[in-house]
Amino acid sequence: MHNNSMADIIYDYFTSRIVFGYYLLGDQLPSISYICRQFQVSALTVRTALIRMREEGYIETTERKRSIVTFQPDEQQEQRYRNTFLSRREGMNDMCRNSDILFRPIVHYYLQRQTEDSIKQIRSQLKKRKGHPAKQINMFYAEAMRPLNNSLALNLHWEMVRYLQPPYLQRPANFEDSDTAAEHIEQMLSLIEAGNIEKALEMTQAFSKNVTQMFFESLGVMLDTPEPVKQIPFEWQIYREHPQMCYTLAAELMSKIDARIYKQEELLPPCQALAQKYDVSLITMRRTLELLNDIHVTETQNGVGTRVISGRLSGPPDLSHLQIRKCLLMLLQAMQMSALTCKNVAVHTLSSLDDEDFQALEREIECLTEEGTPFLAAKACLRFIGENSSSAFIREVYRQLYLLLQWGHALHMFSQKLDAGRFYEDYAESLREKLCRRDIDGFAENLSELMKKNVVGTRALLLELGFKEEQLV
Repeated sequence: MHNNSMADIIYDYFTSRIVFGYYLLGDQLPSISYICRQFQVSALTVRTALIRMREEGYIETTERKRSIVTFQPDEQQEQRYRNTFLSRREGMNDMCRNSDILFRPIVHYYLQRQTEDSIKQIRSQLKKRKGHPAKQINMFYAEAMRPLNNSLALNLHWEMVRYLQPPYLQRPANFEDSDTAAEHIEQMLSLIEAGNIEKALEMTQAFSKNVTQMFFESLGVMLDTPEPVKQIPFEWQIYREHPQMCYTLAAELMSKIDARIYKQEELLPPCQALAQKYDVSLITMRRTLELLNDIHVTETQNGVGTRVISGRLSGPPDLSHLQIRKCLLMLLQAMQMSALTCKNVAVHTLSSLDDEDFQALEREIECLTEEGTPFLAAKACLRFIGENSSSAFIREVYRQLYLLLQWGHALHMFSQKLDAGRFYEDYAESLREKLCRRDIDGFAENLSELMKKNVVGTRALLLELGFKEEQLV
């Protein structure tokens, strides 16, 4: 699961359903326009995936017509189907147990933002998927999430679907003989129209748990095996149109600066040593350091090396590069997801920790305040609650969110508006005080408030930098 271009994701999405019998020989795939809407990509991206599928014998394509499945399953299909479940069993169980912690506030947020037009669109798509419950469920969530204008959240949705392949593959697991899915979605839409969002949310969660239980029951003895099977953990692949290693490395190095592994005003290890450490070419590492120089996180001096510089001393960063601007959009989207989910995650994580863990986070916040960087307290808390979660699924999601949040370095160097007076100092002190009193709910509430304020402030900065309103969450 290392491919992360959108064409690869679409290829993987449809081939898995063809191989495991969701689409049978002679079935039509959705139209290119529908797939574009489903994944929010261009027609060129969809055609790239379809061409690869045609070349590998999965489908037949005809201009201006929907693709037709030509794949013939063989005798080994059942074994492949079984192995798919067995290798993901632990991850699937973890995801099904803990996904509500992350998705309940996100679902609540976008259900509140449904309009008459969006509900009409969902009902229209629902009719087109009549008789295909799994397709209806997938369609509903993809369509309902549009008001967020957050491609990162939609990205996570599809990555979860990609990992939880089973409920969307074999026809027996899709409960094709009933209209349960359509009835559920229609009931929920009626509740939303009536303004009863909480009831709609409760219905959604109950339905999801019921479908999951029915699915696992349908597998029967297939998952019972005395032999240990190597598990494939969930990995959140972030979709990027033009992924470049240097942007990932830049985020990694900024996270090391956050953790004070590389301290302000100190030299980084030599470029060659960094290239060896991260197993990349010297050219890639040089480009990474140039990028960090451009956004004024570091400064390279000939014959001396590259040092971490203080934001208080640096000038305005260069944020004109297209890829940097895309990273800043993803920063805002990650910030919104963190703001929506951190309250639940904080309560979930801190409720299982001991005094030593609480004291470690207290000291972290105190050190940041003493060093004059209380604006890093929110990220430190997000990193802590993510890394210490008992759920591997939550740890992976928060690891990726934390890396995306590193691009906040660039914006902080650009503007200190939110840092006026004692804004960050007061929040840092409040967070530390709540930890001292073991007030988990109060800490979670304060962290959520701070992240929401950061979303508002970051959005305003991006507008100042020339981003368009429709680009932003």
